[in-house]
Amino acid sequence: MLDWTIAAFTHRGRVRPDNEDAIAIGTRILAGDMDAPLVMTAPNDSCLLMIADGMGGHAHGAIASRAALDYLVAAADRLAIPRCCGDVIEAANQNLFALMQEDEATLGMGTTVVGAVLSPTRLLTFNVGDSRCYLFSAGELVQLSKDDVPKAKDKQPGPRTSHAITQALGGSWLRVATRPHITVDAPLESGETLLLCSDGLTDMVGDHVIANILRAIHDPLRSTRELAAKAFSAGAVDNISVVLARRSDIPGAIPGPLRNV
Repeated sequence: MLDWTIAAFTHRGRVRPDNEDAIAIGTRILAGDMDAPLVMTAPNDSCLLMIADGMGGHAHGAIASRAALDYLVAAADRLAIPRCCGDVIEAANQNLFALMQEDEATLGMGTTVVGAVLSPTRLLTFNVGDSRCYLFSAGELVQLSKDDVPKAKDKQPGPRTSHAITQALGGSWLRVATRPHITVDAPLESGETLLLCSDGLTDMVGDHVIANILRAIHDPLRSTRELAAKAFSAGAVDNISVVLARRSDIPGAIPGPLRNV
């Protein structure tokens, strides 16, 4: 039977005092610093994966990322429908502005979001901001998400030097609507890997290094460990969040809860 093996990791990194990222796998939300990746096997039906990166420099980024994921998880059934997905994300955006009105101390809080809904019939992916979604297939790494960042006059090699983004959930004092990026692709095939990550990974680890790791290591748990290790060895100047999902032929696999490994 075909199942998804999912590994997840989030940590504040080496420099930031707090972790403003949050991860959702199904209905479970992970936040704070993890000592090691978590791994689970999910059954071959709809499975929601998300990462929210609370905006650094804005008030209460951790509150924003958690609130956004709480809202989206509660609306998972509609989020999984392509024609409804954008409306649900915009509703989560407006919910953040409503929360700001309840507590003026949180004015300006914001978060990116990137997510995927795995199902036997399709792969639905969505994002707002610069957290990314990649598909690793046939030895190649393809970015499915679109970065909401200012257009550079001259594309320079290497990591971004600015963390400016052009849209987010919340992130301003005035209500601003979002324009989520939503794609629908063929379902994840056996042996393919889906990667969600915050910019704490991609600013530290280049796409070619990520691709090389996924070529060399097929196990999601080991791949997640190696990606996190590369980010830490490069300085880990921002919060790091990684979710890896791989569809594999696992005879008689029994779905299990998240567990530390």
